[in-house]
Amino acid sequence: MKYVEWTFFALQGFIVFWSLSFILRFFLPEHIRDALERMDLFLLEAISSIPVLLSNTWFFAATILYFLGNFAVLLLLVFGLFMLGFSIQQNLGDVEFTWAWWFQLSSRLVEEKTAWSGATMIVGTTAAIGHMWKLNLDKKQYFEKIEKERQEKYEERRKRESERAKKRAHDLM
Repeated sequence: MKYVEWTFFALQGFIVFWSLSFILRFFLPEHIRDALERMDLFLLEAISSIPVLLSNTWFFAATILYFLGNFAVLLLLVFGLFMLGFSIQQNLGDVEFTWAWWFQLSSRLVEEKTAWSGATMIVGTTAAIGHMWKLNLDKKQYFEKIEKERQEKYEERRKRESERAKKRAHDLM
């Protein structure tokens, strides 16, 4: 907490110093005014770059978490398939392909909690995979839309510049 207090105190002192420098600039020599102006430009660039840094950091963190989430979902899917498959294998017994045998197998599986948890994991992970695919499609469409808008603006600007150049050339003749 002390660091927050000291940072706030230092920020207040800096703002006071910076404000006073604007008033005193008229009375200072030119080389000091130039140095203060360079400091102003440096601070302005530093402050204006903060949103870009935060945006890039957020995008990087979101990308890493997205891939970790995909990996976790795939691990859960494999684990769920293993649990369900193991439960089926434990209750299989003698294999007969009759309706009665399938009914007995499904009755035993319904009573087992591990079979239910494996099946629930499979259903949940397939839903998560579907949502991740949708997220991928939405992200792809978003970036394609932005790229299309940028391309249209670029083409429009080129067209305007071309028309201006033709008009200037025509006016000079």
